Amino acid sequence: MILPTWYGDPDTAASMLATVQEAERSGYSIAWVPELYGADAVSLMAWLASHTERIRIGSAILQIPARQATMTAMTAATLESLFPGRIVIGLGISGPQVTEGWYGVAWDDPIGRTREYLDVVVSTLDRQMVEHQGRHIRIPASDKYRPIKLILKHHGRVPIFLAAMGSRNVRLAGERADGWLPALVLPERFGPARKVLAEGAARAGRNVDDVVIACSTSAVVTNDIEVGRNVYRPYLSLLIGGMGTRERNFYRDLVASYGYEEQSQQISDLYLGGHKAEAERLVPAELIDGLTLIGDRPRIKDRLAAFRDAHIDILSVAPSGRTQEEKLAVLRTVAELQ
Repeated sequence: MILPTWYGDPDTAASMLATVQEAERSGYSIAWVPELYGADAVSLMAWLASHTERIRIGSAILQIPARQATMTAMTAATLESLFPGRIVIGLGISGPQVTEGWYGVAWDDPIGRTREYLDVVVSTLDRQMVEHQGRHIRIPASDKYRPIKLILKHHGRVPIFLAAMGSRNVRLAGERADGWLPALVLPERFGPARKVLAEGAARAGRNVDDVVIACSTSAVVTNDIEVGRNVYRPYLSLLIGGMGTRERNFYRDLVASYGYEEQSQQISDLYLGGHKAEAERLVPAELIDGLTLIGDRPRIKDRLAAFRDAHIDILSVAPSGRTQEEKLAVLRTVAELQ
């Protein structure tokens, strides 16, 4: 399952914990914690892990421009030491708006930056002497300093997943990461993206089946599918319209690649122009139906089968409901239909 972004309300925090505990009871394998420009994921991961027993806790995602690579490795090792076998680190470069607008880091050569970052995180977790002289990362910073290595002896290897959307980044996930976190998966049109992942895996002499594919989707159990669609429209219009700039938005590009080029551009123009309600209304119903688990039990069961057929290894659910009990019921229903 995947948690919503937390905005600091104590009641919402209690609801998040109850949701993760219910997911654990229902047999879910992992709870993913997001990070945007509010609550950091690491604090929430530690808190949730300390109040559960078995379910894995993952970051979706720790943002690369936010942390030095060695700090990310230290954080992963610390969490793994505290909660052995339960931590998954999802990493991502984020986008230009967050990278430059929030962290003040230049949006240049994102693939090269990600590659170097992965190299340093992995070598640090392997307790090697950290030496990297690249374009983006230089450790040691000069020859006046000697290389050092992580002194924390964590219990096991921490899986590293990469959030990736563009083809070059997806190939990098196949080449270097333990898992891939794709966005907005439309199962019936997922084949080309998985082929790109396989190209990256082959480049490194790996089998694509060894790269875990973990995606997320929303779930709404309802007999009125239009009501369910309207739950998801604001989120999807935000991604297409607001998570980027007029020049660059990876979500808009992805939706366009699914055959919705004209609609995605219209949504973007309206959203950035301040017409959010109009943007929401333009989100195609068939796109929502394909991306989500929305509808009655038979419809949700069919969509779960579509994700399995697309070779999705971990399907994480964001449950929707008017009350906390409705959200927990959605979690239980999806678990029963797996």
